[in-house]
Amino acid sequence: MVAATIPPIEGLPAAVVAIVHRLRAGGLAVSTSEALDAIAALSTVGLSSRTDLRTALKATLVKDTSHEVLFARSFDAVFPMMLRDHSQDASGAASAAAGDEQLMDDLVRAMREGDLDQIDSLLDEAVDRYAGTDKQASSVGHHTQRALRRMNVPALYRRYLDQGDARTPAERGIDAAEASAMVESMRLRMETLVAGRLRDTTIDARQSLEDPEDRPLLLAGPDELAAMRQAMRPLARRLATRLGNRRRRGTSGLDMRRTIRASMGTGGVPVTPVLRRKRPTKPDLIVLCDVSGSTAEFAPFTLTLLHAVHQEFRRVRSFVFVDGIVEITDILAGSPGVLEPTLLLGRRGLIAQDGRSDYQRVLATFLQTWGDAVTAKTTVIVAGDTRSHRRASAARELAELQHRARRLYWLNPEPRHDWDTLDSCASEYGLHCTDSFEVSTIRQLISAVTQIV
Repeated sequence: MVAATIPPIEGLPAAVVAIVHRLRAGGLAVSTSEALDAIAALSTVGLSSRTDLRTALKATLVKDTSHEVLFARSFDAVFPMMLRDHSQDASGAASAAAGDEQLMDDLVRAMREGDLDQIDSLLDEAVDRYAGTDKQASSVGHHTQRALRRMNVPALYRRYLDQGDARTPAERGIDAAEASAMVESMRLRMETLVAGRLRDTTIDARQSLEDPEDRPLLLAGPDELAAMRQAMRPLARRLATRLGNRRRRGTSGLDMRRTIRASMGTGGVPVTPVLRRKRPTKPDLIVLCDVSGSTAEFAPFTLTLLHAVHQEFRRVRSFVFVDGIVEITDILAGSPGVLEPTLLLGRRGLIAQDGRSDYQRVLATFLQTWGDAVTAKTTVIVAGDTRSHRRASAARELAELQHRARRLYWLNPEPRHDWDTLDSCASEYGLHCTDSFEVSTIRQLISAVTQIV
């Protein structure tokens, strides 16, 4: 690895223009005067500190906290911390293993010293080595979990403790708490790095997707999610109106008996065909949404859309889960738009153990607690990525749910090419569903709901 060089003073305008271009592509409105302010700020703070550069640019270009992640991605792309020395790539398996060990030792040391820039540098290298973002633009959660699994987070936690000098039980307890906090902070930072890497690899295609309906939900940054939430409200209203009109019109099947009877007044000529009207039946609807990890941003769109069409059902009950499950029907009833994930994650009972998805535990709890609500008149929709970190399969519980329900559907926010990779159980769970849908964009989500209803 060799240190990256910051552009010389005369190269600053081009660097600022590159950052502004990325910010505008991500949906942040940056004016020409703000770009000029950024150039002036960089000329003032100098080039000795990358941290000062980042602070100056953030102060002049970012208007609120919802754009901080987009800015971090853009800054890292234009001012990379480290450049890989590809002349060392063919050093052999033993050398690579030794490099992995050194990377983990350096990361733990940086975590103990609180060196945020060094932590970012090492995590950036870990993403290069382990996340596989160069192979295909899968979901952020997929690549992040892949990297964390290769890094062996439990071993990293133990290294952190081993490098400490705690002697008393109290000191060891403090050390353990610090280790947990640092590991969680590392995981969140890695998600941001992976999201930025995926954004960079797909930015050209994304720029052509001006319609928020076509933007991948799991790859969207906070600013894009805000735009998608704004677009979701009118879309949900239009869908509800369209489905309501369809129900009122009935079907277009010809009722021969009534048509012949009506033709008696016109000499037997069927001037006015009579259509057979469908007697609509309104089933109950139960929605179960995974709100763990990256799917936490996907769940509110699903819940909002289904709540918007609640008139097509006799009764709608909504639940969210991680490794625990809670009912949120009351929250949706009082919400005019797309919910913030924080409103869902704050419910007591949502986290039962370690806060990682556990479909088997969740569905077993649902059947035990609310199983009587599922009858032959109930449509059940489960929304989630089918990933439970290699825990016990929920196939038996899904089979029981399918047996009790009228229909059982699965909405998966991951692209279909990610199904059945690593710990995904998409096909196994799909065997027990009436149908499974890919809903990685709002357009696909609306299409799936239209088919279900």
